[in-house]
Order: sequence, then C-alpha cells, then structure tokens
Amino acid sequence: MELIAIILWVIAAVLFTASFDMLRSVNPDTRLPFFFGRPPNNPPQVAVLRLLAFILFLASAWVFSDAYGRAAGPFFIVLGALPGCLRNYLHNRRVAAASEGGS
Repeated sequence: MELIAIILWVIAAVLFTASFDMLRSVNPDTRLPFFFGRPPNNPPQVAVLRLLAFILFLASAWVFSDAYGRAAGPFFIVLGALPGCLRNYLHNRRVAAASEGGS
C-alpha cells in the first residue's frame, strides 16, 4: 500500500510543479502568485493540473498517515509542493531582478 502512496505522491508533485511551469511559460515577464490570486494569463489547464495534484496528494497523505502517523500526511504534502513553490519563487526573483535592472 505504501508503494501506491509513493507513486501517487510523485505524480502529484510532478503535476503541481508542471502547473507552475505552465504559468511561467505563458507569463514570462510577470510575477506569479503562489496560491491565491490570478496571473494575467491563466490557462484552464493549470487549474486541472492543480486539482489532480491536490486529489493525488490527499490520497497519498491518507495512506502515509495510516502508515506513519497523523503528522506524516501533511508533512508529505508540504514536501511534495516545495519544488513547484521553489520554481515559482525563483521565477518571481528573476522577474524582480529584471525589472530593477531595466528601470
């Protein structure tokens, strides 16, 4: 059962990171919100990817919580969301640096 949870968790992390990459590709010169707010160009595929990632994260967290205790589920969700958030942070830093250097 844990193998299924690991597979679901990896797929969810990839989907979540891919959703941020999709936003970065259609908004190359604008800052992107992390979780709340809408970027200027927001394709509907991003919402679908994030919904799938959310469902898969919840499913894997449920199994991890059963196997390793209550705190494991949220821990693994946060851990899986970190790569996408880090890529978004680096994108926003690059946009801010480009706007400071260009002004």
